[in-house]
Amino acid sequence: MRLLISVFVVIIIYNLQLKMYKKYWEHKLLVSLDFSKDVLNYGEEAELVEVIKNSKILPLPVLNVKFATSKNLVFSKDDNTNISDRYYRNDVFSILGNQKIERHHAFMAGGRGVFKISELQVSSKDLFLKHSFADIIKNDTTITVLPKRIPVMAFMDIENRFLGDNPINNMQMPDPFVFRGIRQYRSYDTMKSINWKASAKNNELMVNQYQATTCNEVIIYLNLKPYMKSQADYLAEHAISIAATVSANLIGRGISTGVYTNAYDIDAPEEGAVTPHVESGLGNEHIKAVDIMLARLNISRETADMKELFNKGREQQKEGIIRIIISTYRDDALYEFFGEHEKTEQIYWIVPERFGAPVDLRYDGMIRWDCK
Repeated sequence: MRLLISVFVVIIIYNLQLKMYKKYWEHKLLVSLDFSKDVLNYGEEAELVEVIKNSKILPLPVLNVKFATSKNLVFSKDDNTNISDRYYRNDVFSILGNQKIERHHAFMAGGRGVFKISELQVSSKDLFLKHSFADIIKNDTTITVLPKRIPVMAFMDIENRFLGDNPINNMQMPDPFVFRGIRQYRSYDTMKSINWKASAKNNELMVNQYQATTCNEVIIYLNLKPYMKSQADYLAEHAISIAATVSANLIGRGISTGVYTNAYDIDAPEEGAVTPHVESGLGNEHIKAVDIMLARLNISRETADMKELFNKGREQQKEGIIRIIISTYRDDALYEFFGEHEKTEQIYWIVPERFGAPVDLRYDGMIRWDCK
C-alpha cells in the first residue's frame, strides 16, 4: 500500500511540475546577446556579452541558448561551437530561481562587414528532464567591422605618383604663418614638423598642422563588378581595402577626398536602391564616414553600371580634381572609356589583381596592385 501511495504521489508531483514548466518555464526569463562595441577596426578585439536572467522562483535545470553569426567574427573554438558557413554556438546553463548569469565571449574582427544577431533559440526541460520546451527569442545587436587597412608604406609610391603629377598639388605647401593645430604623428610626416614640447606632454610624437595655401580634391570611384568569378570576393575585399587606405591617407595629408561606388548597401532594397557615396571632405569624422560606408557594401549583389557611377560627382567641374578608379574588372569598353577621359582629365586606374595574373596596362595612368 505504501508503495502504491508513493507511486501515486510521484505521479502527482511529476504532472504538477510538468504543468508548471509548460506554463511558466519562459515566464520572467530574459536572454540577450550584446556586442560590447558598435564599431571595430579589422583585427581589433571585442566581446559578445551573454546575459541570462531568471526572475521567478521556478528554477531551470537545463537551459540551452543557440545562436549563429558570421564566421568573420573569430571566436575561440570550444566544444559547444561549430563553424561551417557561419559560426554556430550552443551554450548550456543551469539557473536557479531569481538568478542572473553573465558570460563574456571574446572575439577578433577577422573580416569587413555588418554583422547581426537577430534571434536566439532557447530551450529548457522540466525537473525530471523528460520533456523539452523551446522558443525563438528576438534579439537586436549589431556590430560593424571596418575595412582592413593596407600598410601605408606600400602605397607611398602610388600616392606620390598621382599627387606628384598634379601641378596644383605641387603648389600646395603648408603656410607656416597660419597655424591650424596639433595632431598625432603619421609615417609620412617630416621631422621638422614635430612639436617636441607637445610630444613630451602627450608621451607620443605630435606634429604641428598648418593651413595649406591651396587645396586639391580627389574623387575615388570603386567599381566592384567582378572580372572573373574565381576569387571574385577576395579581389573585391582587396579593392575595398585599397579605397579605405587611399582615402584615409589623402585626407590625412589635408586633401579633400570623396568616395563613390557602384555596389549597394547591405540593407538596400531590391528595387529603387541608390548606390551609396561620401562626398569630398576632410577630418577624422570624414574618414570614419568613408570607412562605415565601405564596411556596409554588399559584394554578393549585382552592381550598378560603371559609367553611371563615374558620372556621379561630376555635376560641378572644378580645376585640379584627381579622379581615381579602383577596378579589377576590365573590358574593351572600360579601356576605351578610360582612354578618352585620360586625354582631358587627371585620372588614374588602380587594378587590384592576383599576384602573377596578367594585366594589360595599356595607358600611362593605369597602376597594378598585386593582391598577396
